[in-house]
Amino acid sequence: MPTLCRTKGAVMRHKSWVRVARCQLLVSCLFILLLAVACCFVTVITSLSPHFTILIRASTSESLIRGLHHSMVLFGSIVCSLLLLTVLISSVSVLRESQQLMATAFVGFGFLFCILMAGITWTQECESQIQASFLDVYDDMYEQVYRWSSAEAKEQLLHTHDVFQCCGKTRGHVMIPEIPVMCETKAEELDCVSVISRVLHMYLHWTRLLLLMSLGFMVYGMVLSSFLYFSLPKGHIWDRRGEYSLNNGLISNSVTMAVTPLTQLLPNQSSQ
Repeated sequence: MPTLCRTKGAVMRHKSWVRVARCQLLVSCLFILLLAVACCFVTVITSLSPHFTILIRASTSESLIRGLHHSMVLFGSIVCSLLLLTVLISSVSVLRESQQLMATAFVGFGFLFCILMAGITWTQECESQIQASFLDVYDDMYEQVYRWSSAEAKEQLLHTHDVFQCCGKTRGHVMIPEIPVMCETKAEELDCVSVISRVLHMYLHWTRLLLLMSLGFMVYGMVLSSFLYFSLPKGHIWDRRGEYSLNNGLISNSVTMAVTPLTQLLPNQSSQ
């Protein structure tokens, strides 16, 4: 009897842990969904923000900035899609109590973990390269206006100054004479090189922060999905484990009644 009580207690504790893990995985899916929306928002900003598009339009077709911009937008789109897909599979696997879907969710969490680690490493190591590429485009545009007074380049430069709220650049601590350049912004004392570097640094900082938060939820999702996968035996479900099935009993009773003579089923008659 004590052994039976201990067994029942262990089963109840296991079911409680399973319930807690299911709730935690669903809550994690909710936060991952919010992170996916935030990543989509950052991707849209990367693709359509004038801080990026103005310099990309001014760059040449062979410029490195175009390839970097395309890679950032593509990476953000892939991460958003995989986050949304993983959230969908994880939620359905919990609601349907499917072992196959839970295994798929675990693989999705692991795959996203690798992609996010690659993205964090890339943004950390290539930050200086990204800033140098954008600043090179601004330098070329500035030199075209300063040396040759190109009308098209001057219009692009004025638009760039308006977008970044800056004016010109400095060499050391001396401002370059703005003879052919008209600065229409009120922040004429701001160096465009410093402003562009600060904007890119802030953008990469928030991008890394989102990737790190997503990385943490990927690790937590792998732990929860693996626990639930091994807690769900094949062919059974969490809430009905340990309950009796009436199907076999009904089949066996019907077979027994079919082979039992009718006289044995009638009550015994008293002798007259």
